[in-house]
Amino acid sequence: MLLQAKVDNAAAVFSSELVSVPVERRSRKWDCALSETIIGDYLIVPLTSAKMLKNEGYRMINCCRDYAAQCANLKYCIFSIRTRSGERLASLGLKNDRGYWHFDQCFGLANTEVLEETLEFIDENGVPQTECYPTELYYVAHDVVRMMNSVSSH
Repeated sequence: MLLQAKVDNAAAVFSSELVSVPVERRSRKWDCALSETIIGDYLIVPLTSAKMLKNEGYRMINCCRDYAAQCANLKYCIFSIRTRSGERLASLGLKNDRGYWHFDQCFGLANTEVLEETLEFIDENGVPQTECYPTELYYVAHDVVRMMNSVSSH
């Protein structure tokens, strides 16, 4: 049978061990050099918390929530590209390499291609041809990279 004194002694030991263990709290929010902005007909929203990444991942059916640690360490930055009315069109990811931001990826719903359109046709000789053209989102995504590097260098 346990004596109350032994229980009290064990409780004191465990509580002192718990107090001596440092509590490490990671911030679940971070800053982005580029604030929410409009480029043409598009609203660019920096995703600056684990909650925002999770929401974007859920709504866009992608894995951007897996980048939370990299984003919190400012090694990666994710933006939601939307219409001005707020409809989500794409998730844009940028990598930070020694203070310089680089385009990494940009995909639409369920990782669909949004940066180029493909035109397939039969030419005058009857030969099938394929041509690829950048979409407006291609230029918007690269404008975000340019803007991030511009505001980060100040």
